[in-house]
Amino acid sequence: MIEIWIQAAGLTLAGATLLAGSALAFDRFAPRGLLRERHDLAVAVIAITPLIFATALMPQQAGSAEEAAVYLHYPSVAAETAQTGPAASTGPRLPDGAGGDPAGGFDWPALPYHSIFGALLLAWILGSAAMAVRLAADLAALRRLIGRARPFTPPASLTLSRALPVAESPDVACPMLAGFFRPVILVPCGFRIDVSARPVLEHEIAHARRGDTWVALGLRLAMAVFWWALPLRLLQPVIDRSREALCDRQAAQITGEPRALASALLDTAAAAVRTPSLALAAAPTRSGLARRIGHLTDPDTLARKDTVMRFALILPVLAAGTLALTPNVGAAGGIENNAVPTRTLDTSLDLDASLFQAARRGRTGWIEELLAEGANPDVAFRGDGTALTAAARNGHTRAVEILLEAGADPDLGSGGDGNPLIAAAARGDRDVVTRLLAYGADVDSAWPGDGNALIAASLRGQTDIVNLLVEAGADPNGYVRGDETPLINAAQQGHVDVAEILAEAGADLSLTVLANIRNGEEIYRSPISEARRNGHRGMVAWLEARGATHNPPSE
Repeated sequence: MIEIWIQAAGLTLAGATLLAGSALAFDRFAPRGLLRERHDLAVAVIAITPLIFATALMPQQAGSAEEAAVYLHYPSVAAETAQTGPAASTGPRLPDGAGGDPAGGFDWPALPYHSIFGALLLAWILGSAAMAVRLAADLAALRRLIGRARPFTPPASLTLSRALPVAESPDVACPMLAGFFRPVILVPCGFRIDVSARPVLEHEIAHARRGDTWVALGLRLAMAVFWWALPLRLLQPVIDRSREALCDRQAAQITGEPRALASALLDTAAAAVRTPSLALAAAPTRSGLARRIGHLTDPDTLARKDTVMRFALILPVLAAGTLALTPNVGAAGGIENNAVPTRTLDTSLDLDASLFQAARRGRTGWIEELLAEGANPDVAFRGDGTALTAAARNGHTRAVEILLEAGADPDLGSGGDGNPLIAAAARGDRDVVTRLLAYGADVDSAWPGDGNALIAASLRGQTDIVNLLVEAGADPNGYVRGDETPLINAAQQGHVDVAEILAEAGADLSLTVLANIRNGEEIYRSPISEARRNGHRGMVAWLEARGATHNPPSE
């Protein structure tokens, strides 16, 4: 899983570099008047970065038919898991396939690059945490800035295009817009608000009308997560410069006085102050002053119209390109749960899909006809499983017999749906379980997310099935990552009668295994830890009376 995240991050960095380079080239060579286009393209590139990452994490398609066949017949291939510490000395060796997901979704072989990828992921998390803390501090500082300001009522003779609250602040040296839900224009103490101040105030109103404070916050959030995509940082000056020029243009169009605004910019630029984070100041930076003055003194400023190249068009185009061009490095999607190639049930049913529907309903005559016509019983449908699984899940014993006689694989299944034996065990159907075992079903066949047959029966308290499976040779200590062991599942539900059967069959009452990974921490579970966690006092007493303990591996 770590490797997949780092690979996706690498693809994201490559995509962000390419898109940022394109936006910078556009800023450099496009006509000077294309302000909105510069701004919207740069914002869209940063906004599309999370989509590149999400697209890269999407499941990849299955490779070749030969690869699919390997998973088809060997769904539980995985590295052997070994335990250390007390659990290793008191319990049996965990069975092959204990690592579960063959794609390495949780368990990793001991290879050097694993630690490198882990270090990179840790650096990513720590960097994002630091950026989040900094953003929180900036938001708090902005709130204090607004809180210290004193409300001020502009003279009635000053007509503005929008009524925004104005406040005097001792902490600012030039007018600026601050706030999100209720933005306020902050002006320095003693700032003369008269007709000459109207262009500057309209500039701040333009920020509020455009929602620029929200855009600035959104960009900060995106960069807090993807802070390592350094080429994106080169776009921030482009966004700031074009955003201010756009507000200049809007203010000039409203007041009809572009030169008055240019003069006001020259006056406010003398302050040369650093803009408080997340507040949008009217004062230009020294490097951007000449360009903004140039736009305002351009004769076409008031008449200029934007092209169709707007954010509403740019973002969908970039998103479509991202989906089409970004490689997928997630767990294989053509092989569901990395176990078996699957498909969805067709709207217009073909032979295979019709066979599945017939098996689900137990229509034996229909099943025989479809098999005679060439329907394949070994097709797995995503979210539903195989025809044999459907028949077993619904208790259609005769349908199960017909499919088995036709050569249906009794071990074939799909992730999330298990296989026929797991489905029958969960249902508690002794007849179907018996027939599946008679046709050679692997009693310990496991599917991550569904466990194995003994786990499914133990979880549901199916004592008759537990006895049957144990007599057929099922491993009472069989471990499936994410589903744990039969005894742990019985303890979770407080099934003491099932625990007695498993203990008599040789289940280790203290076997402690690695379970889910939460918040980056490895969690170990045992029968007694699960009984206590779920409040099953009778199960706890039964385990304690037999000396059961919780034995995670020693550090």
